[in-house]
Amino acid sequence: MRKVLAAVFFVMIILSSVPLANAKIEPYVYKPTVPDTAFSVLALYETGDYAKVLEGCEWLMMLRTPFDSWGFAYGEDHEAKYTAMAILALIRGERIASGRYNTTINNAAYWLIYKQNPDGSWQDYTDTALALIALREFLNSGYLNEKLPGLRKQVQEAIDRAQGWLMAAQPKNDVERVFGYMALGKKEDLKKMEVDGELAAYRAFALAYMGERIELTEDFQSTVAIAMALYATGSEKYREELLKKEHFGFWGVLHYRVLDLLSASKISGFEDLKPIACPYIDKITPNDDWEKVILADYYIACGKKPELPTNYSALLPWQIAEVARVKALLSEDYEDAVSYLLKISKDGIWKDFYNTEYVVWVLKNLGVNYDYARSLEYLQENLTWMLETKDSKTGNPIYYNTPTYYFAYAAIVFKEFGLERPLNESLSILAERQYPNGGWPYTQGSVVGLTSTTRVLWALQEAGLTDTSIYEKGVQFLRTILYVDIPEPEESGNAVKLANATFLLVRNGLYIGNSTNSADVSSLDGYVVIYPSQSPLMINAYEVNGFIASEPAPSKRMAYIYIIAGAVLITLAVVVSRSWKKRNKR
Repeated sequence: MRKVLAAVFFVMIILSSVPLANAKIEPYVYKPTVPDTAFSVLALYETGDYAKVLEGCEWLMMLRTPFDSWGFAYGEDHEAKYTAMAILALIRGERIASGRYNTTINNAAYWLIYKQNPDGSWQDYTDTALALIALREFLNSGYLNEKLPGLRKQVQEAIDRAQGWLMAAQPKNDVERVFGYMALGKKEDLKKMEVDGELAAYRAFALAYMGERIELTEDFQSTVAIAMALYATGSEKYREELLKKEHFGFWGVLHYRVLDLLSASKISGFEDLKPIACPYIDKITPNDDWEKVILADYYIACGKKPELPTNYSALLPWQIAEVARVKALLSEDYEDAVSYLLKISKDGIWKDFYNTEYVVWVLKNLGVNYDYARSLEYLQENLTWMLETKDSKTGNPIYYNTPTYYFAYAAIVFKEFGLERPLNESLSILAERQYPNGGWPYTQGSVVGLTSTTRVLWALQEAGLTDTSIYEKGVQFLRTILYVDIPEPEESGNAVKLANATFLLVRNGLYIGNSTNSADVSSLDGYVVIYPSQSPLMINAYEVNGFIASEPAPSKRMAYIYIIAGAVLITLAVVVSRSWKKRNKR
């Protein structure tokens, strides 16, 4: 995965330096995942959004392993359940662009057969249920390659073994139960299940897959649940919600930490990251008083009132100062926190360099009447000591081991009090520590990080130092890794052009090939643009005369009949086998 991300970031860096016509600069902070993308494809096929189906299918093609199998996301261990999800999705894509996904579908089915355990199972109950569903649909899809010797027989045998294993095994939770009932065609058992929350969408999806009409009105949060609800109901409400969750042709999860994105959103020009990150903040709950303090500012940024500690004895001085600052933002009385800080001060010093500078910054901003002279003297002396003292083991200056943000907050304080020499020393350390790409590490020589970079940039912004070269380089670093310039194809008559792009061409329901940089699209159903051709960032499908889809073969109703018939046959086989064993024992 690291190699892929490195390639993507390299592409983003290259593209960021090249002016693009008709380009849209957008946040690029998600990564595609198989469950989100595959189930979205299943749902949007049902609603006739065939362009979106092809976009999702092409991303699935990008996420596959060399064995035509899938993990949760690119580079993760391939598993039966994710491979099954991809097969189901690609079967829909094959109905729209025949010939594009056929080989991959057959290879993926063969991989499932190869990975099946002797007892008929795959990794766990859900893997087995989904693999059974996918193989059965593949067998009846019309896409099985009859030129592969014995494949049809192998698929049928794998289905029979999986069905037998599921009938003997017991699901451990409701998710397993839903997929198990779906795989075994137990519609009545599904109807009797009492579920709520996201599971209501799972149950509705399973029933709809077996031909049952379903009504749903609930709100769902996860992409998979919304996709399942759309598949089951065809509701425009769920369709709109699902399309809002699409990112550059895929569905997935945040690639970056929510708190890092919120920190970046405080930097001027990056405010549009806040609405992306804030919906996830409710999933982050503090476990103790320390975490309550750390999360408070992020909660406020998202319009959520934080719960603050009332007992300060176990908190660090900077945390108590942060409580006072947050209370001030909430227009609440903060005198208790300030009084506590003044009480625990030791001659203007609060524990260490960072705690002292943070407390001084907060008290000054709150307008607290306090003699800051000793505190400022301590900060300057400590900074000088870090610059002049060397580590006895490494020979490096002590400040090499000091976190970068210490000096960023020091810059705020020294600028606030007009202390030019220590301010310049702090800025020199920040300039020395900044990497050529503009980012900052946690400590000297460590890996560049989004967290450290955003903290430094915010501090420079707070200190009014946005005209410095280190600030400008840092902003460019953020823009390079968090945003991307996405160009639009240029139309000229019947031709469409986009440099460094691949065009997949579909005519009369058939995939007829691809071209690079340009394509004649006059007689097409539509085309899919993959940009750039290597390490894609965006996949968009465009309709010309309109994509068309062949009808599924067999219908959902017929597939359900096959499921029931198979289950009955296996049940009879089990009964006969047990009866035969009893007679032989006698």
